[in-house]
Formats: sequence, structure tokens, C-alpha cells
Amino acid sequence: TREGREVARFRHWWDKKLGRCRVEGPDEKGRVVTALFRLSDRKGKSFTDGIADTDSANIATIVQMGYERWVNDTYWLLMPFKLRDPGTHLKYSGVKQGERGLEWDLLELTFDANVGLTPNDHYWLYVNRKTHLIDRWEFVLQDQKGPPQGSTWEEWTQVGPLKLSTLRRFQGRPALLRLENIAVPATLDESVFTNAR
Repeated sequence: TREGREVARFRHWWDKKLGRCRVEGPDEKGRVVTALFRLSDRKGKSFTDGIADTDSANIATIVQMGYERWVNDTYWLLMPFKLRDPGTHLKYSGVKQGERGLEWDLLELTFDANVGLTPNDHYWLYVNRKTHLIDRWEFVLQDQKGPPQGSTWEEWTQVGPLKLSTLRRFQGRPALLRLENIAVPATLDESVFTNAR
């Protein structure tokens, strides 16, 4: 949401056990595109406005979009679980003092050159010393210069066995990212990964 207006909405389904994904959202023309793919080889099929795509170049473009959305969006959702992934470098940078007696353990996160889509991203995580949850992060993204940007990590919610933050407020600008309708079901209907719906 930017300046009180929703600018994009993407929906994700992830079969973690079998490495399958479904990603739905708008393309640059405002059509609803759906990518169904395997993480192992990024192969799959796609739909545009509910109709199966047949052009291989178009399918590849939509599947790539789905994969990139999956990488980006799952990172916003699950980053605390990825701090020890292969190719990450996590450094403790001491205690930071805040207002009203708040204290954070500051963690700095960088990546090897071959990790993810944007390996030159650089993050600083503010871990609340009382709750042990991330209150906010700051970042300089791969293609950015200048001082770090940041966002809060709010509305920590229990979702099945996971505790997840479902709201980010961007510092210094009227924008937020809300993660909604999160569920951790034991199974998903097979049609999620095969049909337009």
C-alpha cells in the first residue's frame, strides 16, 4: 500500500515438501497472471486471466516473474528462518539503545556473490532484547546508494508452528506491506498446482 492506496497484491501457495509453487498477481498490463512451477528447475505452466498460455516465451516470462516474486515475498515473510542459509554471513554488531529504554541486538547480514537474486543486498536487523523478535530492519539494496532504508516488523502472529510478523511500515514514506491470510495447512488440494482454478 502506498499513500493509502493498494498498488499490488500477490497470492502464494508453496508446497515446501515437493518444492512446488503457485503465484498469482497482476502483470504490467493489469492482467491476472498465474505461474505454476517447480523450484528445482523453474519449469512449469502459466495462465493469463484464467486461460492457459501456449506461447513458450510467454510461459517462461510468467514463470520467471512467479519465481522472482516467490524469492522476494518469502524473504519478507520468512527472513528470520533464513539467517543461516548457505552463503549468508551473519555478524553481531553489538547493542543499540533506543527511546524509552528499548535495547536491540544488532545483526548485520550480507551474502556470497551467487546467493539469491540480489546478492549485494545488505541488512541490519534490530532484535528486541526482551522479546527476542525483530522490531525493524534497515537495508541498502543491491542497486541503491546512500543511507539505509528501513521498515518496522509488526503484528507478530502465531501461524501454526511459526511466529511471523505480518506488517511492515516503511520509514520516512507513506507505504506499508501487509502479509494476509497466512496458513500452514497439512495438505493442499492438488488442483492448486495444476489448474487455473
